[in-house]
Amino acid sequence: MQLAKLEQLQYARELIQAKLRLSIVAALTDLTLEPLRKMWKEIHGERSPNGKLPESALSYVKTVQMVRNLSAIVLLHQRLHKTKEIQPRTLLQTWHAHNALLGQVDPSNVLDINAAYYALRDVRSNLLTVMQCNNCRISYIYDRELSLTSHCPYCKGE
Repeated sequence: MQLAKLEQLQYARELIQAKLRLSIVAALTDLTLEPLRKMWKEIHGERSPNGKLPESALSYVKTVQMVRNLSAIVLLHQRLHKTKEIQPRTLLQTWHAHNALLGQVDPSNVLDINAAYYALRDVRSNLLTVMQCNNCRISYIYDRELSLTSHCPYCKGE
């Protein structure tokens, strides 16, 4: 029982270091907000951000490159872990792998962990769909309501 608690705290520390919003850290680790707020203050030297959380991953989509990055994180997570489930360990592994791979190519590809979480969550809950382009055969996140996600972000095909 004590080891499980220590593991939760370790994951909470890593998620907070990555600046994942505290309500999400609490949900993923089953820890209460009070110790998480203290941990944030110790790690970052300032209070944790307040305010409304995004409703979906689409809140982060402002450019075609962001659609590509969110698509990459979802596909990488599914490839590495063979599941749509989100656990602290799998989120951190996928996020670190994505940023190590794509961030080296172009530092603007480094993805905010909150955006990564929302993309994974939205695919898991079927708010976003993973489609394969009929033209270039690359998979991407799809949502017909937003023009940037209603077609392939690589070749503009469908």
